[in-house]
Amino acid sequence: MMAMASKGGILLVIGVAIASVLASGAPPVQPPRIPADLVVMGFVPCNNGTSMRTGSAPGFAGAVVQLRCTDAAADLAANATADGKGRFRMAVNTTVALSSVAGHCELVVGTPLASCNATLPASGTLRSGLRLLVSIVFFPRGFSYVAPSA
Repeated sequence: MMAMASKGGILLVIGVAIASVLASGAPPVQPPRIPADLVVMGFVPCNNGTSMRTGSAPGFAGAVVQLRCTDAAADLAANATADGKGRFRMAVNTTVALSSVAGHCELVVGTPLASCNATLPASGTLRSGLRLLVSIVFFPRGFSYVAPSA
């Protein structure tokens, strides 16, 4: 009987606590925001096909993805390492116009494809242009394999 009373008391305390939070109008706790002017995120495939899309190949875990820009007006540099499923995310603080990023920047993966699949080339890179998805978030257009220059 004592156990039932203490369980009821605990439930009452929890109920009162929840009711007081709801009544206070306090906003729910939000996940931490990445302070950035733009975010680049996406998926790196473990494949050497052309214009590879998510789902057409397994993810390239541990791939180092670099943001490179060819225009001095879009002087940005950032990198990220893909997680175990091939996904990456990088936050960049900049004053560069988003149109300049989309037009003059690309993603480059120099990590050898052979590191994710021994039957793939040990040299060359994966490259992708960028597309603005929403607001300040860019995604790869689709990675393509570029063989090393002879």
